[in-house]
Amino acid sequence: SSIGQRKWIVAGKASTALAMVLLNETEFLSRLTALYDLNRSVGTVYMSMKRFAGRLASARRRRPLKQAEAAEGQEPRCLVRAFSNKKHSKISCVVQAKDLVQFQLALGNIMRQQMDGLKTREKTKEERKRDREEKQKAKAAKEAAKGVKKDSAGEKEASSKKKAGKKQKK
Repeated sequence: SSIGQRKWIVAGKASTALAMVLLNETEFLSRLTALYDLNRSVGTVYMSMKRFAGRLASARRRRPLKQAEAAEGQEPRCLVRAFSNKKHSKISCVVQAKDLVQFQLALGNIMRQQMDGLKTREKTKEERKRDREEKQKAKAAKEAAKGVKKDSAGEKEASSKKKAGKKQKK
């Protein structure tokens, strides 16, 4: 039996099915990149994140008092799942609270990198007009802030002497 396979005996017959594979953070991120690549031209990748307080607390979720008792003393973790419409594409990962920020940054980078196939939305006439007006206002404000540069009398004389000196050397 390979990793992620489980066997069930139903009505006397043994069958194998691939279950969701629980991975560590780095392996999850690399498999997620591969999953995005598989679905680049056609397909969708779904992701979910939720609080995870342990298997015992998850098993007792229908009884809130027992669930709270089971989760007591457990540091909260985050369960991250990803899958696509293709078969056997389910992956998951449990991230500790202390590693969550680093994991989310890496996850954000991967998602940003894979979202290059999105089409830009066409702007309406009003939006184009508003953008044009904002650019004109910004340009006018920039020119007004810049102003006209005026030389002082001493700077004019120094610059004219430098120019005269250069002409004589030639």
